[in-house]
Amino acid sequence: MSRIKRHKLSRSEQAAARAPEKKKMSKQMLWTIILGGVMMLSTFGIMFSSYNQGTEKVKYGEYTFKRSSTGWTAEINKQKIQFSYLPADLEKVNVSSEVSEKLLGSKVIYITFNPNTKHVADLELMRFELANSLSQLFGIYAMPGITENSTLYNQPIVSCENATATTPVVSIVEADKTDTRVEGDCIVLETDQYSVMALKDKLLYNMLGIKQE
Repeated sequence: MSRIKRHKLSRSEQAAARAPEKKKMSKQMLWTIILGGVMMLSTFGIMFSSYNQGTEKVKYGEYTFKRSSTGWTAEINKQKIQFSYLPADLEKVNVSSEVSEKLLGSKVIYITFNPNTKHVADLELMRFELANSLSQLFGIYAMPGITENSTLYNQPIVSCENATATTPVVSIVEADKTDTRVEGDCIVLETDQYSVMALKDKLLYNMLGIKQE
């Protein structure tokens, strides 16, 4: 049986055979370095963002507003209150002084809206935050209501017709403009879907007497 002679590779051939493996290792290492760099930059960005949120402050009278992830917070009556806007951001949002005075003179109110309106979720959010803030800041107890029957809300039917001197009604109405007014013992807050938080904040600022200085 004849023997098959094994071809002995030269040094250049050996180097060429190892070249693909070396190239593959270098590519993996490069991607590892890039991925590590991206992760480090992302971590640094999150830390820097959190640092800014915790340190940015704006002062209005006796209150100091601190930047938060959702807007601004201020400690009022020993409680942290969340706002979406600063007073300076709401110069063009008009809230009648009569509305503020009516609320300040109340202990119990209803807050109602039409559950069948187009942007009901925005009105619901406004009612929820307004009710919480009125309770925390002024001790005003707000009860929920709806103006029309709905399978989504198990709440009493309440409209401006049900408003009394002892239990005023705040009616949040979706509209194409922002407006506030008092009709007898009923407070009407008209707003579009984009202005619900702005109107809520401006109303609270007026009641607190916080203005741009």
